[in-house]
Amino acid sequence: MDLNEFQDLPDDAQVWIHCFEQELSEQQQATIQRGLEEFLPQWVSHGTPVKAAFTILSGHFVVTAAYSQKGVSGCSMDSLLRNFKTFKTIYGLDGLKGGLLFYRDKEGKIQAVDQLKFQNLMESEEITSGTQVFQTLLSNLGQLRAGEFETPFEKSWLSRTFSLPAHKG
Repeated sequence: MDLNEFQDLPDDAQVWIHCFEQELSEQQQATIQRGLEEFLPQWVSHGTPVKAAFTILSGHFVVTAAYSQKGVSGCSMDSLLRNFKTFKTIYGLDGLKGGLLFYRDKEGKIQAVDQLKFQNLMESEEITSGTQVFQTLLSNLGQLRAGEFETPFEKSWLSRTFSLPAHKG
């Protein structure tokens, strides 16, 4: 995972992960990149410039990290959200769809499913303790740098929410 874009930001920089159910094409990634490259340099929080960067990981995740000594205000966060609403409205790129869980299937391909489907996949043992899952609710850059974004199911927050079935005899 290349995090070079964030090298000038501290570990306590806030992180937002916008997830896309379908893998973004190169053209779609370029659209998002253009939009964020225009927005981030002028991003402010209560008049204070926000130092920010972003990256697109695995074609499904747009990770934005931001830092301001005074913190990034709710209104400022809303301005980032408006950019993603624009991507959805104008380009049909929905990085705001909630309720999806992301994991790598046995072939290594990223899948997005709702919670019921995730539970069914666990019961059928398609998802096991070692299945790589994506923790899309990270809150700071230090967590991302520590490798907490993609992790085995057994080490994720999902393991506290979903129970693996007992092994069948």
